Amino acid sequence: MAIQRDQVLGILAQLGGQPAIAFYEDRVASNIKTILSGLGLGFQVDPYGNIIVRMPGQDPREVPVAFVAHMDHPGFEAVATQEDCLVAKALGGVPAAGFSVGVPVQVILPDGRRLGGTSVGRFDDETERQVLIRLIIPQPLVLPCPVVFDLVDFELDGEFIQMRALDDLAGCAGILSMLAAVSGQPVPGDIYGVFTRAEEIGLVGARLMAEAGTLPRDTLVVSAEASRTLPGAAIGAGPVIRVGDASFTFNVEAEALLIRTQERLQSQPKGFKIQRQLMSGGTCEASAFSLYGYRTTGIAFPLGNYHNGGADGRIEAEYIHVDDFLGGVELMVEAVHSVPDRDNTTARRRLREMPQEWRERLRATAG
Repeated sequence: MAIQRDQVLGILAQLGGQPAIAFYEDRVASNIKTILSGLGLGFQVDPYGNIIVRMPGQDPREVPVAFVAHMDHPGFEAVATQEDCLVAKALGGVPAAGFSVGVPVQVILPDGRRLGGTSVGRFDDETERQVLIRLIIPQPLVLPCPVVFDLVDFELDGEFIQMRALDDLAGCAGILSMLAAVSGQPVPGDIYGVFTRAEEIGLVGARLMAEAGTLPRDTLVVSAEASRTLPGAAIGAGPVIRVGDASFTFNVEAEALLIRTQERLQSQPKGFKIQRQLMSGGTCEASAFSLYGYRTTGIAFPLGNYHNGGADGRIEAEYIHVDDFLGGVELMVEAVHSVPDRDNTTARRRLREMPQEWRERLRATAG
């Protein structure tokens, strides 16, 4: 099924305009709910603020598939004042450059307005992971409040997408685009889209959801995330079938769905660029669900300037290749329809076939 490039990039741009860190995902969540409602898709919100949408399948006996992404990104939480500065504590993997003097930031107010500011160095020792921020126009604030790097919300720069927070708004937008592509179409089994909170401080929303068993236990869980580029997972060479992360290797039964989807896409006349790699640069939400017994796999968009850590110690926008992103959405869309055929991969067929002469020769030479 063809995807609509402008629609896919438009969804990503819309989400990019909503800065979010752990515990402050409400504006991203509101946009996701608006998009889902516009697609005519109902959703539920669990007690922790995770958003879950279910698209019923035609066959209740077919295994469900859930695509999972998170709404937050590393940043700071302004928690106190120190003379004419704010004291802001890092939430998530903020790079070392983020604690340097002179880094432009934005303080996000509850109504969405952004106040410009600049970091003036660390507060206390390095173990505290706190920074002092001076507002460009000083004014009293109600604390706590989120603080993000002053970087582009969304920019299409030739073959690349640049954003403050592709990790993981790319995953969220990819799932929404997949749901838009298959909405109103028959699908084999139930399809879930899951948008979680507070991933960057330890997979918190995903862990609580997996612990609660919100998804049926036989669900195949697919993490969709922009993930640090590595050898074998190069920017521009296609989306990555993620066989594991820094904490876990994933499940062969779940991965078979993506492998079979890859084979179907690559059999098309136009072909299909795709990679397969252990993405060991970080831990993703597939590991949270693996911990609670779910069969998991992942799709990754190779990411430059991971967590805004640029070259030479600068803070810069994250970036991915447009074709990698669009290819990842196409992979998700096709995977939805590949569920009944997931065990029919080339490797499985080859390994299931056993010539009788080999059986007999091994028996004859068994000693």
